Amino acid sequence: MEDKRWPIIGISLLMIILIYSFLTTVFKSDQKRFSHDRIFVDYSDYRHGTKTEPAQRPAHAPAYRHPKAYKAAQEANEIKRTMFQNVVTATISTYNTHMNEALKNTPSPSAQFPKPMKNQQYDQIIELSMKPQPEFQSGMQHFASGNYQKALELFNSSLDKVDAMDVKNRIDLFSMMAECYFKLGSDDGYIQNKIRQVRMERRLKQVIQATFPEKADSIMAFDWSSTQEASKQLLRMRSLAARSDSPQMQEMLKRAELDLEVSRKVTQ
Repeated sequence: MEDKRWPIIGISLLMIILIYSFLTTVFKSDQKRFSHDRIFVDYSDYRHGTKTEPAQRPAHAPAYRHPKAYKAAQEANEIKRTMFQNVVTATISTYNTHMNEALKNTPSPSAQFPKPMKNQQYDQIIELSMKPQPEFQSGMQHFASGNYQKALELFNSSLDKVDAMDVKNRIDLFSMMAECYFKLGSDDGYIQNKIRQVRMERRLKQVIQATFPEKADSIMAFDWSSTQEASKQLLRMRSLAARSDSPQMQEMLKRAELDLEVSRKVTQ
């Protein structure tokens, strides 16, 4: 019986020693241990409810990054940007130098423009056309909103205040008054103001031709349509209207008919 006690006692002592050794190792708080570069976690601090600071890498651990690597990368990027800017600046400077040299003997584009003849009437027309016309602008707003009667009243009022030599603004006023009458369904009003517009345009063209004689032929090409051209346009509109009865097409057909009448009257 006594022979069986000694093995049990020996095993018990061995277990006590192992448990004591384990507990001593785990809860020993004043010693840092590293095993195969793995950070040792000291569980003894958790008993007091405190957080441990991140363990420092041991002195023998290899340094994977130079402490000034980030600063060096920034400096390298700054050098690259500076070099690129210098290259671009040098390229632009060289291009400008060669272009200035190539264009040194080339005449200015403005030299190709026609030289105007001295014409006091032309200068007066240009000066008057630059003056603001508040009533005309107000009339344009009413026209855009569909209030054609109010727009027509403002255009008439503006016409009374425009100088007789202000050909440019008179052309615009006659054109818009004709459009107002067209929208209001007044054929006579449209034809009458279109005739006044065409005659004023011809007056302006005469002044421009006298000022720029070398451009006289090209200016005449923009005259009002002849009776023959207006008749052809009317036939085209009738052909299109026969295949479509939309309001827009009927309006275009009506305008072509009235423009033909204008062409007949301005060529008499």
